[in-house]
Amino acid sequence: MTATTPLTPLDGIRVVDLSTGLGTYAGRLFADLGADVIKVEPAGGAPERAVPPLTEGGLSLAFAFTEAGKRSVILEGSDADRAEQLENLLGTAQVLLTSEGPGRLRERGLHPADVTRRHPALVHVSISPFGLTGPWADRPASDLTLLAAGGLLALAGDPDLPPVRAWGNQTSIISGVHAATAALIAVLVLEETGRGQIVDVSAQEAVAHSLENAVQYVDLEQSVRHRVGSGPVEAGTGLFACSDGWVYLVGGLGGLPLAWNAITEWLEGAGVAGAATLREPRWLARDWRRSAEGVRTFRDLFERFAAPRTKRELYEDGQSRGISIAPVSTPDDLLASPQLVERGFFRPMTVDGRTLAFPGSPYRFEGLDVAPGIPPARPGADTRAVLDALPAAARTTAHSKE
Repeated sequence: MTATTPLTPLDGIRVVDLSTGLGTYAGRLFADLGADVIKVEPAGGAPERAVPPLTEGGLSLAFAFTEAGKRSVILEGSDADRAEQLENLLGTAQVLLTSEGPGRLRERGLHPADVTRRHPALVHVSISPFGLTGPWADRPASDLTLLAAGGLLALAGDPDLPPVRAWGNQTSIISGVHAATAALIAVLVLEETGRGQIVDVSAQEAVAHSLENAVQYVDLEQSVRHRVGSGPVEAGTGLFACSDGWVYLVGGLGGLPLAWNAITEWLEGAGVAGAATLREPRWLARDWRRSAEGVRTFRDLFERFAAPRTKRELYEDGQSRGISIAPVSTPDDLLASPQLVERGFFRPMTVDGRTLAFPGSPYRFEGLDVAPGIPPARPGADTRAVLDALPAAARTTAHSKE
């Protein structure tokens, strides 16, 4: 830090990251905000370093994304030595991240109740598959089973086929966002009161919280939502093909013809044969718009209109008319998006000698350039710097093994 270097939102906050793959994204969010995030890895490095896809040098791209900006430490010596070093490290931190069930944490001497008793000014963010309590607290889980247990899997895919899991470790991202938000609130309390606390994050609950209004449908309308795939549930809404891909159009929602007049005028102005039929009274009836014939009739009209047009043309023209429409963007589209380019969302990061575009931080702070830090170095690259800065007792233990 120099006299000209601006403070970051979490300047002065140290986070000790003991998480597995389930919790790593939360640490990345803290690192983006300027916290000193210390990733404590096992000897040889975290197993997540080798999860495909890999760079030419053999580093996991997902690991490079979640660990950007963190420092890597491998504790040294005997079990007792490493335990002592960790305790001293926790004594310098404000936040601890873990992502295992209560039974495994207890075996390691890291159950949140025990840790916060030893370190009362520490915020222990415990991300686990099912939370710290309840009959499932120590059950094993994976990304797939957590998506299923949280209800999201039931809504993904075509209605006549098995559920489809979204690519990647989605529960880590979902849990990480929830955990980081809760942890920031706990840090505010810590700064005001000097008291730490336990933040108990259940991945199952985080997934269930991400279902939007599916549960409310059951509660308020006694209606259980099911998978609908790419097909629309009513005319005017859904995915529609165009000359270079797809657009998503919302012409009606919940049975209400929200943008029906604007869409009709759009198609009429383009001279689409049959567009005037969309003004017939039957299109105001919810049952007709939700019928298979109504859905098919509208699709035929709109896709004849969209066929010679690009998704960008449709997006710009539709938005100018107040119609909710968006292009289905590919990764190449996102890298070239004028909106994302102007805001500098994608950031260059050199990993294993190759410069790659990495997603940046999804938020802005006035006057600050909040962004991912340096890519992960080799396992334990920061061990000496971190251990040498610990209290004298830990330094003595570490150096006695050299």
